[in-house]
This record gives sequence, C-alpha cells and structure tokens, in this order.
Amino acid sequence: MDARYNVYFSGGILEGNDPHSVRVKLGKIFNADEPTLDKLFSGTAQLIKRDCDKALALKYKAALESAGAIAVIKASTSAPDAGATTSKPPPRKLTAAERIAALAAAPDEDRYRQENNAAPPVAAAPAATAATSEPQTGNIALAPPGTEVLREDERAEPVTRIVDTSALILDSAGQRLSEESAAPPPAPDTQHLTMGAVGDTIPTLPSSAEPVNPNLDGLALSAAGTDFSDCTPPAAAAPDLDLSALVALPAGAVPDQEQQGRRQAASAPDTDHIALQD
Repeated sequence: MDARYNVYFSGGILEGNDPHSVRVKLGKIFNADEPTLDKLFSGTAQLIKRDCDKALALKYKAALESAGAIAVIKASTSAPDAGATTSKPPPRKLTAAERIAALAAAPDEDRYRQENNAAPPVAAAPAATAATSEPQTGNIALAPPGTEVLREDERAEPVTRIVDTSALILDSAGQRLSEESAAPPPAPDTQHLTMGAVGDTIPTLPSSAEPVNPNLDGLALSAAGTDFSDCTPPAAAAPDLDLSALVALPAGAVPDQEQQGRRQAASAPDTDHIALQD
C-alpha cells in the first residue's frame, strides 16, 4: 500500500514574511473566519489534511508556503480495518466548505494519542444502505458570514486614480465658503394702517389720483328730439362697370358650360326588331 501522510500547520512563518500578511493569505486560501485563524496560529500543531498521498501532501505544502507559512508533513499512523479492503479511492480535490470543516472541527488525533498513550481508534465497518438518488451532504458546511468568495488571484485589480490637488488650499476652521448675502430690507411701516370693521366694502380709502378736468367750453347739448341725419355719411357711388360684352339669356335657358357638366339622360334602345320564341 502506498504511504499516506498528514499535513500540519503550527503557526510557523517563513523568513521574510509578515505574520499579519500570512494570516490574511491563509484566511483567503481556506476561506477561514477569525476563530479558525486564531486556532491555526495558537502555537499548537493543527491538522490541515489527514491521510493523503504524497502528491496531495506536496500540493498542500506548496499552498501554505505560497502564503508564507511553514507546512509540516508527517507519515500517517492510521491503520486500515482488519476486514476492510486495502484499496482506496483516488484522492479528490476538497471543496472550500470541506477545508473549513476540517480546520474548524478536526482535532490533531495523532498528537492526542501520543500525549495520552491512546491506541488509534478502530473505524466501524460502514453499514449497508439502500441505494438512493438523494445527494449526500455530510461533508458540506456553510462558510461563516462575511467570508470572501473570490480568491486573491480571482479579484479584479483596483483602479487607482491620481487626482492633482496642488491647486487646492484649506481655509481655517469656521471659514465661510461663500460671500454673505445682503441684509434683508427693513419691514414696511404699518403704523398709519387701521383695520376696517367687519363687512366694510374694500376699497374705502380715498383715492390719491388727481381727477380729470377736461375743457367743455366748445360743446353743447342738442334739444330733445333733434334729427342727427346730417351726421349720416353720404351714400357710396355706384361703380363704373363696362357690361357691353355681356348678353342676357332667355328665361329658363342654361349656359353651354353648365349643360356640358350635366349628365345627359340616355334614350331607350329600339327593340322593335326583337321577338321572343316559345
């Protein structure tokens, strides 16, 4: 049987890396929340991946080192069941939810057994289950609220804009940003005004306009019943029209132009030469 390995992380940082930056990068790789990261950097070896082959163990090691963390790979001491088959399914790539579940829930069993002189647990044989088409969700967990979905290499680069502020200056605190508006005009004097009684007709104030005083010396009134026919304008003169080219038609005659526009009545055809046969 091929050798199996466990991958651990005990908080070690590669030389030249900032611990805070390494913490942030590991949180993005594993989609881990703050409590999980506190557990990873507690100083106690934490199991990252259990019982994997050499190729998968090296992938986990490369991922941790790319973030600046030191990975520890140890040979797996777990033994297969006596009655179980030795063949193992090919390893598969874990989902982000499975990585979170492994970090948050799985203890370091090898270290616990070494410190407490405990024998490795014997795994129970899997119970026979009926075939079902429902998906198995035992290895699926939800990421905590606020977890970033995209990895750092999947995010769009932020757009940095350089704004020239060399022409701007700061005024002292309390400085007005605009000119003060002009003072409002004084209120009108209303001391000479009084209130009228209820029901008074408005306006009742005397008019200050000067009355019109036209000169009527040249005008006189006519006596009652005076005829103003002399004021009627003269009748208009008849126009001088040349009617010598016009001819009056007899009564009932129709002009030629009107006859052309009228529809002529059709005469009945002659049918004397037509006979009906029996």
